[in-house]
Amino acid sequence: MEISSKKHTVAAHYMRLLFDYLNRINYSIELFLQKINLDKSHFDQPSNRIDFQIFNQACHLLQTRFQHANLGITLGQLVTTGHLGPHGFALMTCSNAKEILQQNIRFSALTIDAGSNILEHKGNQYIRYWKSNLADGQKLGKLQDELHQASYVTLSRHLFNRSDLSPLWVSFQHSQPEDISEYEALFQCPLYFEAEHTAIGFHQDFLNLTVPSSDASIYAVMNDLRQQLLKQLGNQLEPSWLAIARKTIIESFQLGGVTLEEVARSIGFNSEELKTELNRHDMNFRSLVDDIRQNLAISYVRNPGLSLVEIAFLLGFSEQSAFQRAFKRWTGKTPKEYRTYE
Repeated sequence: MEISSKKHTVAAHYMRLLFDYLNRINYSIELFLQKINLDKSHFDQPSNRIDFQIFNQACHLLQTRFQHANLGITLGQLVTTGHLGPHGFALMTCSNAKEILQQNIRFSALTIDAGSNILEHKGNQYIRYWKSNLADGQKLGKLQDELHQASYVTLSRHLFNRSDLSPLWVSFQHSQPEDISEYEALFQCPLYFEAEHTAIGFHQDFLNLTVPSSDASIYAVMNDLRQQLLKQLGNQLEPSWLAIARKTIIESFQLGGVTLEEVARSIGFNSEELKTELNRHDMNFRSLVDDIRQNLAISYVRNPGLSLVEIAFLLGFSEQSAFQRAFKRWTGKTPKEYRTYE
């Protein structure tokens, strides 16, 4: 099963993390860029992106050059909200930890899209999984997993102004290094290696922590910016199977709808594989269909050349009244009101 044929990327501002590391050890950034065949001008525009494989190779080059076995742990402790660009600044204005977790799931691809965050509630704890998005089940590897886990804990302490903040436990898929003192000093909790998942567990009370720098007005501005950036990246970030699924669902509306099994067949998956991949992208089949219908509905209603009866038909509603109710649920307005005031 091919999960994605897309080229994965990282934001240029995230790669500046490596520059900060080089500055700390007094190594030439220009010389380093020559070794990885990147021009410094590539970092002049914050919106530029770097091939993930180049970023990963650059990390490993540093690890080998300076013989730092657990480089990801060190890099992760250098991460600031600035390395995350607009997404990082938006996190600073969130109201609490729950909102930060939700925003990370939705927008972390703006920083790096080679992996995804998935959240699970178990008993009195939440588990945050870091899953690879690379094709053919390829793992992101020890260094990237270290970097992700270390940066999450480091940023959490910074965002909540709590240097004593630690998870319940941290797990890694790679084998235990000979020296784990760097891990212990940073995480200050039980560590598990050769685990099934790269994950972090934390008590459910963590979600109630408030963010000292919370600001609703700035958050709204940053959220709009992230939405625009995510839309611009859409085709790059969306795996090919999801694009096919969307097309299949859209074409089915006038034919009475489509089942999960039918969509799975259209992209070469079985039902369980499709469910798994939707879950990896924080979706389920019902919400995917509803979101597609909602977006189409808004687009159609904005088109004065389409009558409301025609729109109801195009969206697969058996009655116009059903469409009217659904549209009001989505937007808070009837289709007629939306056309008048939007």
